[in-house]
Amino acid sequence: MSRKDYYAPLLRNWVYPLAQRLQGRDFHTTMNAALRDQFLSSDEVRELQFQKVSALIRHACQTVPYYRQAFGKIGLEPGDIKTWEDFKNIPILTKELLRVNEESFISTKPDSALFMVKTSGSTGTPLKIMVGQRAALRANVSRIRSLKWWGIELGDREIRLTNTGLSFERGWRKFYSDYISTPMRNMLMNRKYFSAYTMTPKMMQEHWEVILEFSPRYIFGFPSAYTIFANYLHEKGYDGREANLKLVVTSGELLHEWQEQLITTTFGCPVADEYGSVEAGVIAYSHPCGDMHMMDDGVIVEVIKSNPGDEYGQLVVTNLDNWGHPIIRFNLNDLAKTIRNGHDCSLGIGLGILEGLVGRSQDVLRLASGRIVYNHYFHNLVKYVRGVKQYQVIQKKPDHFEFKILPEGDTFNHEQEIYIQDVVREHLEGSTIVIKIVDNIPRDPSGKLRFVISEV
Repeated sequence: MSRKDYYAPLLRNWVYPLAQRLQGRDFHTTMNAALRDQFLSSDEVRELQFQKVSALIRHACQTVPYYRQAFGKIGLEPGDIKTWEDFKNIPILTKELLRVNEESFISTKPDSALFMVKTSGSTGTPLKIMVGQRAALRANVSRIRSLKWWGIELGDREIRLTNTGLSFERGWRKFYSDYISTPMRNMLMNRKYFSAYTMTPKMMQEHWEVILEFSPRYIFGFPSAYTIFANYLHEKGYDGREANLKLVVTSGELLHEWQEQLITTTFGCPVADEYGSVEAGVIAYSHPCGDMHMMDDGVIVEVIKSNPGDEYGQLVVTNLDNWGHPIIRFNLNDLAKTIRNGHDCSLGIGLGILEGLVGRSQDVLRLASGRIVYNHYFHNLVKYVRGVKQYQVIQKKPDHFEFKILPEGDTFNHEQEIYIQDVVREHLEGSTIVIKIVDNIPRDPSGKLRFVISEV
């Protein structure tokens, strides 16, 4: 049974709101508005979005050099954006455009002080984004509201297993980060961190002991990290239900169905998936109704398909609150099926529903014929292969794959290799696959573990 947490109400009602106020953020007003707006009708949500994006576009054209020039080139004035169809005339922003024009995206009249954040660069294009206080507050509020859907309140004990917690600083900065600022922040926020970079048996044993001692209400981390941890608990014969968790939250990677099933079975609690990005903040969140609701009061999400018959389209997002560094119609290079109106929610949430999120376009495989193979193909294949503890597939050419396998015990053998090669040749149009037995599968610079990667 969870220990009584006497600090959580203090953090929720006093410490956190005060910390936000000291940064110029009106937490209570924004939180109350978010709790109210989630129950607006779909039409009211769209009207709220259009009011906010119209004001953002006017501001961007007046104070942001890039947009002033880009809109001028196509003869588009802010007053021309009168309908959603007009909004779609705004050119789509790419990572490359954002990277090569970094300084010209910063407003000359930001609505607050700005601070810099960096993307992980897991797609090969790291970006620097300036974030205003209102945008930062919006991301925090969206996450807090979403956790409330699952019965998790601000201040409840939390454990994280992500890329945070491993300092790359040196000298005094490293000392300050490792022994002063990070421990102090974690203590004040009632949480503990473990690094996803160091998933060793020793670290996972410590992680389990801390969970039992700290008694968190929920844990948060990369799906791949908690998948590895869940497998460790099974190997050691531990019962993950002893942690008495209310929820496991995954973020930072695509959550696969098999991972969700493993985590749910191990810990005996539901899994909620958080989808977001540095550029846009929190974009969507799993809801107990079974769908993934978008944070429509803070972002506009579009699914744009090259052809009407395509099953999946590119996710394009607009951050409605970052007036210091406006991000308008930005292609995230992620793929999803479609967007549904929020009125379909059985529990009354009016925020839109994102369907069929399948991950980054770099993780989707395109064969020489043009056929698309989604990454879950290999997850299904591995189910039928004995002795695979961990794997990673890299598409080197349209018809050539490298399959890295971290074996478990001695059950993976030459027979299993032949099986994989035969199945891939049959299913993927005669493609060849080279199998490499490895003793480690490295994570990308962000600490994430990508199971399927296309270099084509």
